[in-house]
Amino acid sequence: MTPEAIHRFNTAVDLIERGLRLAIVGHLTGLHPKTLRTLYRALQGRSPPSGPLPSASTVLATRTAQAMASVFTLCYRRTGGAGIFDQLTLPALLEGYELYRELVAAFLPEASPHKVLDINAAWVLARDLATGAVFFQACRVCAVEYLCARERLSPPGCPICALRQRNR
Repeated sequence: MTPEAIHRFNTAVDLIERGLRLAIVGHLTGLHPKTLRTLYRALQGRSPPSGPLPSASTVLATRTAQAMASVFTLCYRRTGGAGIFDQLTLPALLEGYELYRELVAAFLPEASPHKVLDINAAWVLARDLATGAVFFQACRVCAVEYLCARERLSPPGCPICALRQRNR
């Protein structure tokens, strides 16, 4: 086995342990789907989940989800710099996602009804930032940057201001 093949295999192990779907792991590592399914079963003790990945517009479908996605993508931008708008950067994605999880754990109670963005949705958002399918917009009222999708399901406007208004 070459050092490159070992690196790709170790990367696949790391990504599967983090919960990334096999379609993404295969895309990132180039490993054969059969190899990945066998590896998944060995690591997780069950068959891998199937079905389509979420779209950015479904990830951003509610104000709360849009706010959570905005926090993640701002963390990702912080770790990856301006290059994230040109291509998905895996180390920055993983580092940004860890930072996002730390922030969520610090500021949301464990019993919170708010759904935490999973790593697969984070990957979709990072991919779509690079293609321009999602973009940042600055709120004219609070000046916070929030994430928007070109194909919108959520109402237009700042999710932070909308959530603040709702909680008053």
